[in-house]
Amino acid sequence: MQSKYSIKDLEQLSGIKAHTIRAWEQRYNLIEPKRTGTNIRYYVDEHLKLILNIAVLVKSGMRISKVSEMSPEQIRSAVIDAGRYQGNYESQINAFKIAMLEYDEYLFDSIFNRCLIQFGTDETLTKILGSFIQQVGLLWQAGAISVSNEHFISNLIKQKLFSIIDQTIIPKPSSNSKSFVLYLPAEELHELGLLYLYYHLKKSGHRVIYLGQSVPMEYLKEVSEKTDIDQFISIFTTRPHYEEMDMYFNKVGEMFDPGNYRFFVTGIQLNQYTPESKPKHINVCEDIESLKKIFS
Repeated sequence: MQSKYSIKDLEQLSGIKAHTIRAWEQRYNLIEPKRTGTNIRYYVDEHLKLILNIAVLVKSGMRISKVSEMSPEQIRSAVIDAGRYQGNYESQINAFKIAMLEYDEYLFDSIFNRCLIQFGTDETLTKILGSFIQQVGLLWQAGAISVSNEHFISNLIKQKLFSIIDQTIIPKPSSNSKSFVLYLPAEELHELGLLYLYYHLKKSGHRVIYLGQSVPMEYLKEVSEKTDIDQFISIFTTRPHYEEMDMYFNKVGEMFDPGNYRFFVTGIQLNQYTPESKPKHINVCEDIESLKKIFS
């Protein structure tokens, strides 16, 4: 079933202003929106993919007049080659979105490898892949990607991150090093942001125990007792639901002494959460990047 988008949805997902999209429609006939029975304009998945493709090329320096003369095959080829443009992170991020929507592993690998060569590992992960992971959450929230889209791109990114982590030279622990348990709560499966944090913490010389997806709180207690680690990091994308957050944090307060443990959490579910009885040892961060800066 096709998703439906307003022109504002396209603006948010592509970074192209709504008035610019309308101008492209009128001047170059690039997109022909559909209309409801009451003549309200709307867009579908194919329109979103096309806008993302065009956004990659325009933000990489290509004139819209030239793009309008290209065939779909030429546009696709140009998108794959767009990585040669310097310093335009939005171009790379939109190319990753296209790869996700089209299940295109070749495109993902091409763009990712170009980024590594051009920008280096740290800049690729921080400026490009980190931002893309954030936007995957927005696409999920907007209903612009399916479970299969998210699983497809997640597995590709996991492969890259694990490979990079395996090749990373871990600094010798110092007096400033800390220890963390990284986990996702029960029934939470969206792992990309957590892996991204895992890389940065390891590279900074911290000790990290990575538990991954869907971890019941009882397991956290067991790990803390056997390792003496007192700091936990998690990301709440779909679980616990914001209406269940107080219950979750109350359970944390019952199982972990506020004087001895700290929990750092972020995620989409927390954006809608208004705390009632959040324990003092719960630190809610605005997003992954702000959480990462705490430990940089």
